[in-house]
Order: sequence, then C-alpha cells, then structure tokens
Amino acid sequence: MIYRLCEEQHDRGSSDFSIATTGRLSAAVGGPSAAAIRNKTGDDYKALIKIYAEAVGGKAKKVTARKDSILDEILEGVSDPVLRTRIGILLAELESARGQVTALRHLAGETAVLHLDVREAVQPDVVVPSSIELSKQERNALERAIAPATLEHWGWMAETNGRVKTDAGQVVYPAGYLTAIQKVLGQ
Repeated sequence: MIYRLCEEQHDRGSSDFSIATTGRLSAAVGGPSAAAIRNKTGDDYKALIKIYAEAVGGKAKKVTARKDSILDEILEGVSDPVLRTRIGILLAELESARGQVTALRHLAGETAVLHLDVREAVQPDVVVPSSIELSKQERNALERAIAPATLEHWGWMAETNGRVKTDAGQVVYPAGYLTAIQKVLGQ
C-alpha cells in the first residue's frame, strides 16, 4: 500500500515523500498513519519511503525554508568576515542569555527559589545608644514583630544569626534583624 501511494505521489509530479505526507495519504485510504509510520514498528515503512524517494529523486524529508532573523538583518551590512563572525557570536550569546533568563523567570514563577548573591557593602558597626526611649506601643510592636507566634503565622523561621527566612528558603530579613530588635528591647 505504501509503495502504491509513493507511486501515485510520483505520478502527480510531487517530490514530497515525507512521512507526514505519506502517512496522511495512507490514513485517508485506511493504511497506517504518520504516527504509526514514525513508531518503531514503522521502520519497514520508513525504509520503503526513503528508498523510493531516492530512486525517483524525491525528498524523504520536508525541507523547511529558513526564516530570516534579526541576526541576518544586522549582519547584512557587515562586509568584513572576521567582524561579521564576531558580531554573529555576540548576537548568538545574547539570544542564549535571553533564553536562559526566560527559563529562570519560568522556574522562579513555578517552584524554584532564585537567590542571587548580591553582596552589599558592609557598613561599619553602628553603635546604638542604649538610652533609646520607646513608648509602650513601640515596644509592643517590636516584641510582636519578632514573637515566635508571628513568625510561625507567616511561615517564617528565625536563625541564630538573626536572619528570617520563609519555609521555602527565601530571605525575608537579613542576618542581624532579630538580634538588633532584641538589643533595642534589651532582651
């Protein structure tokens, strides 16, 4: 049946003997579909299609026309081959970086915790005068902010260095946050 379909395709003057086309024609007359031909059990069909296409000068695979990209437009005016190659490499790296950023954004939105290690300039130790006068309302607000019940309510965990993190590992407050409040409160 596949051989007969290939003959009919050749008689029509077509040189397209791709699996997609042959499978579509075959399925239309009750034969194996393109998916069945692509499967492991379709190896004989694939071999038959390939040999027939070679024998009549046809193509066993569809050739898609290459689309002009922005890269082609940029490189169009560059005549020096070395410069053209270097610019091409830089633009390819830029496209790769864009793809990686897109993937990272997708991961960060799904499940991953993205932590970029951006080190801030360390300020010299600031000495807070011990004679800070807090109102009762200010004192209560600070005590409630670092209370274990508050941290648990928000799903946060306190570390011994004073850092506060979410249960997913994201830093809510940097190291020293809890210990600074405790020092201000005199705890």
